[in-house]
Amino acid sequence: MDVPTTDKQSANQTGIVPDERVSWVKNPLVTQIRFHDAIVRPLSIEIRYYLSYINPSQNNVKWTGMPTPDGPAMRLYSEGKKISPAPRKSDGIEPYKATPTDEEIKLYVNVVRAGEKWFSDGPGEFVIMNSQLLVGTHIYEVVYWHTQLDWIDVREVLDRTDSQGKGGMMYPITDNAPSNRLYFKVYKPTDDEARQGRHIEFLGEVDAHTQVPALPYARPGDFAPKTGYWSATGKSIERLGGYHEVFVREGDSMPNLPGDKGVDPFSFQWKYVGEHSQASVQ
Repeated sequence: MDVPTTDKQSANQTGIVPDERVSWVKNPLVTQIRFHDAIVRPLSIEIRYYLSYINPSQNNVKWTGMPTPDGPAMRLYSEGKKISPAPRKSDGIEPYKATPTDEEIKLYVNVVRAGEKWFSDGPGEFVIMNSQLLVGTHIYEVVYWHTQLDWIDVREVLDRTDSQGKGGMMYPITDNAPSNRLYFKVYKPTDDEARQGRHIEFLGEVDAHTQVPALPYARPGDFAPKTGYWSATGKSIERLGGYHEVFVREGDSMPNLPGDKGVDPFSFQWKYVGEHSQASVQ
């Protein structure tokens, strides 16, 4: 499909479906990532995790392990900035990468029946090259971005809307998960420290129950570090329009937006606005 790629700040992270063709809706599957362990190697850190899907709906829901032709489901962030887990290899020549065949895509399709749960058989792996880590001590965030549509679905929808006039496709995205991300902390020595023998240290998981990234921001599924009013923020929230605010007690799980609208799980955050509501001044 010869279509323009999307804005990096867009909620449309497919990189191939034009913005004006996408209407985001919530994926009914609840996604949970559980930290297993980390392995520190001379050139990389490997994060291992368990994955599970819960289907609270009354309908069977398909999920796919191949949501985009060239976009990983697991993505890395620190302090709100996206980090590539491995440096890009480029000699000035872009290699040709064949689009997966329909047979390959179908191998990744599964169905979670209504009211049931799916658990991974063993831990998955996410590898970060040491060269990509930030110098000093930083909190990193691995986000699992999950859609229900594979590229057979996308092709069929776009072909159909093209033949009937350009229309928006309903694109289900995971933003209703209690925990579709992992936080962890890593220390990377400076060049001088490395010459003196200091090594990269994995400092452990950052548990959203007891530790969260610094205020004023928290993610859906994190546990509120403060009682008070929180407002939704992020590029995708702006695209939905309006102001949305919730009251959350300390220790409660931060909610998702109500309704059936989907939002970008990378940009959706809750911002602490204080003990008193700010809705009246919006």
